[in-house]
Amino acid sequence: MECRSVQKKFSAYQDRELEPREQERVKNHLQICPACREQYAGFEQVWQTLEGLKGVHPDPWFYRQVVRKIKEPREQVLFPTRQHVFRFFRIPVAVSIILIVGLLTGTYLGSILARFDLFPFPSSPVSDSRVLTSMRVFDPAPPGTLAEGYYRMASYKESDSR
Repeated sequence: MECRSVQKKFSAYQDRELEPREQERVKNHLQICPACREQYAGFEQVWQTLEGLKGVHPDPWFYRQVVRKIKEPREQVLFPTRQHVFRFFRIPVAVSIILIVGLLTGTYLGSILARFDLFPFPSSPVSDSRVLTSMRVFDPAPPGTLAEGYYRMASYKESDSR
């Protein structure tokens, strides 16, 4: 038998859980192998020491205290009814707030920048005053693009169709 397979069976050999034939093979290996015999002697000494220890008996109220601690909330919250709701929606709510703030900020800054001629594009006059000033961002729009189509729709007049 190999030393490694014998060493794996030390616990079962000690507890007499092996089949009689396997028990005999481990015993014979321990007689001829000094390294395994020395390692088994160390395990046997540990087992004897552990058998000599007294058992630990917890306080009769120990189990109830553990259960109470498990059921007790970890931190006190001002609004306990809202805690379980926000526990599941923290990340989606935070992402939604960030997106809304980003969209509002972008819209505000875009309208400010569109009022001033900060863009190097030549602007063409738009006859309809109701068209958003931010449409100048699309000047000049390449023909056949979505921006050019949107710009034509926004600046459409009935007189152009005749």
